[in-house]
Amino acid sequence: MRFAKTFAFLIAIGLVVASGPSVDAQKKYRSGSISFNTKSIGFLFGYEWGYGTVKLNNGRSYRLRIRMLKAGVIGVESVSAAGSVYNLRNIRDIEGTYAAGGAGATLGGGAGFATLQNAKGVIIEVRETSAGLAAKIAASGVQVRLR
Repeated sequence: MRFAKTFAFLIAIGLVVASGPSVDAQKKYRSGSISFNTKSIGFLFGYEWGYGTVKLNNGRSYRLRIRMLKAGVIGVESVSAAGSVYNLRNIRDIEGTYAAGGAGATLGGGAGFATLQNAKGVIIEVRETSAGLAAKIAASGVQVRLR
C-alpha cells in the first residue's frame, strides 16, 4: 500500500512537470554557456548539491550554487554537466527554481540530456555524465543561485 501511494505521488508530480510550458514552442536566443558538478544521495527522496559557472557571450563569468530536491530516487552519484543558457537578459534572471523530471539509472557511469526552465523564461540545456550507483523515476526542483 505504501508503495502504491508513493508511486501515485511520483506520477502526479511528473504530470505537473510535464504540463508546464513547452520549451520547444518558445523562441530562444543563446546567452552563454554553463557547466556544473554535483553530488547526490537519496532513498525515496534525495538531495543534490554542487557548484558551477555561467559564462555569458560578452565573456563575463559568474559562479553558481546548485541545489536540488528529488522524489523517487535511490542511491549515490556524482554528475558533471555542460551546455547552453538561453533567454538570459540580466544575470540575476539565472537565479530561481527550475522544473525537471525524468527517469534513469547509473551503474558505474552514464550520460544524459536535460532541459530546464525557470519562471523568468531562462532555459538551460545540458549534457550530463554521471558516476555512481543510482536509480530514479524522479521529479525535481533545481535551485540556482549566484555565489
